[in-house]
Amino acid sequence: MADAATLRKNFLWNTFGQITYLMCQFLCGIFVVRLAGTQQSGLYNVALTVTNIFLSLASYGMYSFQVSDASDKYSASCYIRSRMYTCGAAVLACAAYTVFYVLTGKYGPMQSVCIVLFLIYRMVESATDIYNAIDQKHERLDIVGKTYAMRGVSSLAVFILTLVATKSILLTLALMVLANIALFAFYTLPKAAPFYSRQPVQGTAVKNLLYECLPLAAYSVLSTTTTSIPRLVLSNVCGEEALGIYNPVTQPVMLLQVCATYLFNPFITTFSVSYYENDRKRFYRAVINVQAILLAMLPAGLIVAQVLGRWGLAVFVGAGMEEYHALLAPMVVSAVLTATNLFYSMILTVMRGMKSLLAANLLGIVVAFFVSRPCVLQWEMQGATVAAIIAQLAQLTMLLICVMRQSHAHFRDGFMPKPEDPFDGLPS
Repeated sequence: MADAATLRKNFLWNTFGQITYLMCQFLCGIFVVRLAGTQQSGLYNVALTVTNIFLSLASYGMYSFQVSDASDKYSASCYIRSRMYTCGAAVLACAAYTVFYVLTGKYGPMQSVCIVLFLIYRMVESATDIYNAIDQKHERLDIVGKTYAMRGVSSLAVFILTLVATKSILLTLALMVLANIALFAFYTLPKAAPFYSRQPVQGTAVKNLLYECLPLAAYSVLSTTTTSIPRLVLSNVCGEEALGIYNPVTQPVMLLQVCATYLFNPFITTFSVSYYENDRKRFYRAVINVQAILLAMLPAGLIVAQVLGRWGLAVFVGAGMEEYHALLAPMVVSAVLTATNLFYSMILTVMRGMKSLLAANLLGIVVAFFVSRPCVLQWEMQGATVAAIIAQLAQLTMLLICVMRQSHAHFRDGFMPKPEDPFDGLPS
C-alpha cells in the first residue's frame, strides 16, 4: 500500500490529467469552427457524434470492473484479449452503420472517411483504457493522469497546427490518429509492462468476463445513444453544416454537465454504505442534498447563458456565432437533465437495479427516436435540444419511479446482502 504522500500525488496527477484532457477535447470542438469553417466543423462533429456510440461498445463499461478485481479473477492478459474483441465488434458495427448511410445517400465519401479515422482514434483510446486500469490497480494513478494529459495536449496541438496549415479535417484526423498510436506504443505500453506478465488466455475466460460485464456495457451504450440521436437527425435533416454550428455553440454548456458528474461521483461510497447498512435517513439525505445542488445549477446556468452568452460565443467560438445564443438556454436545461439522469442511474447501480436501469435508458432511446425528426423539422437546430429534453424527461420519470420503488422496498424489508455474495462486476 502506498503512503499518504504518494496517494495524494497520484490523485493530483490523475485529476490534472483528466481536466487537461477534457479541456483539450473541448477546445478542439471550439477551434474547428474558427480555423476551418462550419463545413469542416460539420464533418468533424458528425464523426464525433457517430463514434461516441461505438466507443461505448468498445470500452464495454469494463474499467471499474477491472480496477475492482482485487482477487485477480481474470488476468491482465484476459482483459487485454477481451478489449481486442470489443474493439473488433465496435469496428464492425460502425462499418455496418456507415455503409448503410452511404447506400441510402446520407453520407458521402468525405463523411465516411472522417468517421473511419475518428473511429480508429477512439479505438486507440479504448485500448489505452485497459492499460490505464492496470496502472491504477497497481496504485499508479499518476501514470493514468500523465497519459490523459499527453493525449489531450498532443491531440490539440496536432489539431490546431494541421487545421491552420491545411484547413482539412481529413488530414487533421489522420495525423491525430498517428500521434495517438505513437503515444500508445512508446508510453502507455512500456509504463504498464512492469505490472503484468503475458500469459495464455482461455477462450472461456474471455467469454465469462464479457458476460459478467454485459449489464454495464449495455447501460454505457444506451446512455450515450440517447443524447446522440437528436444530433444525428439534425445532421440528416438540416445537413452537416447545421451540426457544425450546433455542436460548437452548445459545447460550452456541456462543461456544466461534466462538472455536475464530478460533483456527485465522490458520493458513491456514501450511497453504497448507507443503502447496504439500511440507513434510510442518511441515504435519503444524501439524495436530497445532491439533487438540490443539481437543481441549483439550472438557474445559475440560465443566468450565465443570458448574461454572457453572446459575448462568450463571439470570443470563444467565432465571430457571427453570437446570433445563435438562443440555443444556449434550452441546452442548459438539457445538460442539467442529463446530469440528473446520470445521478439516478448511479443510484440504481448502487442498488443493483440493472434491469430498471437498462429499461429507463431504453425508454429514452425510443422516445428520442420518435420525437427527434418532428422536432428538428419544426424548429431545426433548436429542435434537436427540444427532442433531447423530451427524451430525458421520459427517462428521468422512469428512473425516479424505479429508485423510489426499489429503495422503499429495500428499507421496508431491511434487506442485507450476504457477505459471501459474489462480486457481480458493478461499480461500488
